[in-house]
Amino acid sequence: MDAQTAALLEHFRSPSTVVDAIVAFCRAKELDPMRTLDDAFATLTDLVAARVLVPAESSLAHPIASSLSVGQSVENVEILEPIHLLDDTEVYRGRSADGTVVVLKIVGSNIRQNTVATIHHEANVLSRLDGKVTPRLLAAGRFDGRSFIVTTWHSGVDLYRAEGEARALPEPGRSDALLKIAVQILRSYAHLHSQGALHGDVHPRNILVDESDRITVLDFGLAVMPVAGVVGLHGGIDLFQAPEIAKANLASAEIPMPSVASEQYSIGALLYFLLTGGHTHSFSLQQDAMLSQVVNEPPLPFSHHGADNFVCLESCVNRALAKDPADRYSSIDEMLQSFLQSSERMRVGSLPSSVRNIFADDPSQILLDDVLNRFRVPGRLYTDGLEAPTGSITYGAAGVAYFLLRIARTRDDETLLAAADQWLTRAASAISSPSAFWNAERGIVPEALGQSSLFHHACGIHCVQALIAHARGDDVAQLHALEAYSAASELCDQIDVAFGRSGLLIGCAMLLDIAPPHLACDALLALGQRLLQSIWAQLDIQPPLTENATQATLGAAHGWCGYLFATMRWCEASGTAVPPQLLERLEQLAALGQPSGRSMKWPRKIPDIASNGILSASWCNGAAGYVHLWTTACQLRGSDVGFERLARMAAWHSYDELSDAPGDLCCGLAGRAYALLRLHRSTGELAWLERAKVLAKRATANPGIQPNRVNSLFHGDIGIALLAADLAAPEFSCMPFFEDEHWPKRAASSAI
Repeated sequence: MDAQTAALLEHFRSPSTVVDAIVAFCRAKELDPMRTLDDAFATLTDLVAARVLVPAESSLAHPIASSLSVGQSVENVEILEPIHLLDDTEVYRGRSADGTVVVLKIVGSNIRQNTVATIHHEANVLSRLDGKVTPRLLAAGRFDGRSFIVTTWHSGVDLYRAEGEARALPEPGRSDALLKIAVQILRSYAHLHSQGALHGDVHPRNILVDESDRITVLDFGLAVMPVAGVVGLHGGIDLFQAPEIAKANLASAEIPMPSVASEQYSIGALLYFLLTGGHTHSFSLQQDAMLSQVVNEPPLPFSHHGADNFVCLESCVNRALAKDPADRYSSIDEMLQSFLQSSERMRVGSLPSSVRNIFADDPSQILLDDVLNRFRVPGRLYTDGLEAPTGSITYGAAGVAYFLLRIARTRDDETLLAAADQWLTRAASAISSPSAFWNAERGIVPEALGQSSLFHHACGIHCVQALIAHARGDDVAQLHALEAYSAASELCDQIDVAFGRSGLLIGCAMLLDIAPPHLACDALLALGQRLLQSIWAQLDIQPPLTENATQATLGAAHGWCGYLFATMRWCEASGTAVPPQLLERLEQLAALGQPSGRSMKWPRKIPDIASNGILSASWCNGAAGYVHLWTTACQLRGSDVGFERLARMAAWHSYDELSDAPGDLCCGLAGRAYALLRLHRSTGELAWLERAKVLAKRATANPGIQPNRVNSLFHGDIGIALLAADLAAPEFSCMPFFEDEHWPKRAASSAI
């Protein structure tokens, strides 16, 4: 509705007569009350008929509450949470007796005969469908006199939210994401029609889009199956109804049953909305005027909504929107083929230059230049030195050297490589000084960070030494660095990635990845195997993660996600067989995931429940770390569909979580962006790269970095700057000191 009508409605938030509301509204707006009443009367009448405006004493004036409580059982289905509550229908997520997550749809406590009939009809239709693009009927019955059905659970969000998320992406990811959803909608309806079923209720709320952009069509209370003799009730949303149905409504004539042609029009209107972000007409608020527009007026051109990049698809969609059913496609399958042919002609290069250059003045690139300038050699910071800890990967010069090395690789820049070597030399020269790794005033002490870790101790410096030597082609220096790493890595008490043995194991994998075939790595291999065995000797005695009494930390930096990821990293790099219990532990960890829409998150600790907030989406303790885990597990298991789905759902939570997160790698947006880049490289899907860019822009705009951490790789703006460089060359992107960095293998140098 328009802004003025919305403002008038605000006066009915507390009980009011129409006259009093009009008078108060007109006094505030300095309008004529009689003229305003004349203009608004028809709209207010429609809103009363639609039960948007209700008498103060009506039961509909109160918030709708669920009639079933969490933990209650309905015919062997345990209620987990309410999903969608209306005054006549309630939908719940539940769990069946065998532990399967299901959907329970039940008539509300305000029982109406037509609602009962609709649920019975939906059960009849679903029982005849194969469940590939629709929920599958599992059970139907009555509970406390109320009819219900139980169907399969499908994760996802409705099309309104999916469209909004896709439209928020920069180009070309925006067009790529919208096109993918459009094609999936057409494929789903083509499959549904192939079973002799017509949905009869096409609109965005009835389209569920999952983590892979697959479509599930919901709500079959108005569906028909003409060949099977299954007829339903009339209904649907006016914005998506075909002209022949609108014409019958205008004439108060008998409404024709849904047909392939009328459903095609509704699907065309749905795709029009998806591609343009607007509706086919500038619809009137008056129902008769709205219906008349559908019957008589052509759809607005795509250009009216600024959708010029989809102009090659306009004729395809407009044919589905033809006023005469005979002028539409013969089937949805034919429409799909036309749509695919038209979309083939759409290329990123054909987008307007203003769209292609949306990141031309990206602030993250300005940040990258500023950070590179800060660490130039010689320069003030290099001359004056860093605040303690001066040497570690996380806080000190080893992290700075790594940052410069990564960008030198991306740009093939020898000057930056030399600067990286100089910063690393400074870190190594002070390796025996307490200030290299500790700062008691900042709480960076052995009691908190442990005695030996990749991120906070001398072995981290040696790891970066090996990386720089590899980049320079210096096998002698690389061999010395490998030996120094092995000597400095102690089997400390801590087991996690951030402070202990799992991090050291990842360091072993990184060094083995870059070792030339001719280089002796016996000490490194032996160290890696000792670390792996010691980690699993401790893990094997732990009870199953799914036992409620278990006390355990789960995330990538400090818990099980990190233990399992480090194990797979080492086994992949060394060619070692994975421990026998690895898959079982992965499955236990997967079972602790808590779905919401098309995303999933894990609790930071168990038996604590998952919570929202910055850590629920972060690399260190949240969903971003799990993206790396599940994509790696998927590769280990040969493209395991279950693990891929978990990776996608974790990525969606990493992207969607909107709390005020800092910009850094560890807890913030940069670490989350690297998780999306990991999924982009794994799937090849452009949209995940563009989503990573969105997070990078947010990180740059509001980094939220503490002043004494600004020069930290993991807690400062260096990580954001590194992300900016990787977004310019995503083929080189990787989460620092976590993922496989894909350094090129070298042949023997002349020094050996």
